[in-house]
Amino acid sequence: MTARNQRTTVPSMVAIPPLGLGARGLEHMPLPEAGRAASALRSAAPLRAEPPRKQTATAARPGPGAASAAIERLALPARSTASNRDRWDELLNRMGAKYNVPPIFLKAVMLAESGGDPHAVGDGGHSVGLFQLHDQGYGFGMGDLRFDPEANADRAARGLAEAWHACLAAGYSGEYLVRAAYDYSFNPGGGFAWQGDRVVAYLNELLAEAGLPPLS
Repeated sequence: MTARNQRTTVPSMVAIPPLGLGARGLEHMPLPEAGRAASALRSAAPLRAEPPRKQTATAARPGPGAASAAIERLALPARSTASNRDRWDELLNRMGAKYNVPPIFLKAVMLAESGGDPHAVGDGGHSVGLFQLHDQGYGFGMGDLRFDPEANADRAARGLAEAWHACLAAGYSGEYLVRAAYDYSFNPGGGFAWQGDRVVAYLNELLAEAGLPPLS
């Protein structure tokens, strides 16, 4: 599969706003049911319609309110040269504001999925773009539009926001919240496996860059 013939405008580099881990927020658009069904195909894991149970987790479940005030005030530093890793911060800012989900969580998922490459192709051609949207999952019916960074990030942020708020409502926080939100419908079974390890590692790396401690 090749990317459609389209010029992509690289967004200007700005700092990501406060993380807001553990902060409740506004309502958001629900993810189409097709997303959950097809996400199971890419992970070969059972469909999961609710946050994972504690006994299946590899991380201890923190209690509510584990996020520190410092993390809630976190903003990523602007850089003079935007790499693939950092060039989408302005886009992630907007998606985070639109769906009320921490942009730094979106960035950690994006880095784990594609490294920030909008032309990345995986799963034998079934998953493409910044968030590796599966053609029978989050990317159902999108076709080559999945190669468009804006469309790809919007669809991913919408689903990840639904998961984030569902897991907040269940009382999760810290690392468990991050893993459970990633696992919820984006990658069922993966949030508490090596894929979730990558998301947590990237998020902790971003926190370290800001001089903050890792998730607990």
